[in-house]
Amino acid sequence: MSTKAIIRPLAIVTIAVFAVAGLFTALPALAQEVTPVPPVVNQSQFPANTVTVAGIGVASGAPDIAYIELGVEMVEPELADAYSQAAGAIQAVIDALVDLGIAEEDIRTSSVNIYPQEQFNPQTGEPGERTYRVSNILRITVRDVSMIESVISTAVDAGANTIYNFNFGIDNSVELEQQARLDAVANARERAEQLASAVGASVGDAIVISESYGNYQPLQPYGRGGAASMDVAAMPIAPGQLDVTVQVLVTFTLER
Repeated sequence: MSTKAIIRPLAIVTIAVFAVAGLFTALPALAQEVTPVPPVVNQSQFPANTVTVAGIGVASGAPDIAYIELGVEMVEPELADAYSQAAGAIQAVIDALVDLGIAEEDIRTSSVNIYPQEQFNPQTGEPGERTYRVSNILRITVRDVSMIESVISTAVDAGANTIYNFNFGIDNSVELEQQARLDAVANARERAEQLASAVGASVGDAIVISESYGNYQPLQPYGRGGAASMDVAAMPIAPGQLDVTVQVLVTFTLER
């Protein structure tokens, strides 16, 4: 077989694989329904007789840190009253959390808001009494996930009446990244071998490789509301597992 007959199908594989890789990298990290648009590929940009594929590696681990947003919300006819009540309540929450063992540097204010509210007569539409809603929200870093239930219960018992959300994280994900990286490279070679086999070729050395990774932490929203200053039972929390995902793009030589 002539050299021309060998190179032609390999060049076609290079173009097709780059089109697939382009579609793959265009997808968002979290799956969404999108309409793929094939990219315009200039064959001269890529080495001849190569195949480029994307590989994915995923490693799972238990979360070792959590972030909670909770606070107080007060509604009063007088702004000064609502503001002072919110200030006193949030200070009580902070003091209770510090007494529980949360470091002061792991407690920070994320927002303070004032909302004037007009009451309207539903029958006449005329304005009635005006009230003021004041909120103060804390962001708490919990470095011992076994304390999450007691952190929430302590805050609510001290006066917190809003829990906005929290999420889990992996503070030290190096080992998981390393495992996911090895799996991603192995996955890339497996894909390349399947494509090469389809055109009667074999996979050689990897000549170009790049990577990206992400530690996805699903948000877990909590309901708002509830009364302050009451005895509450611990809220059951299930940390589950988190995934560290590594994606690599590898260019292999093709051989016959």
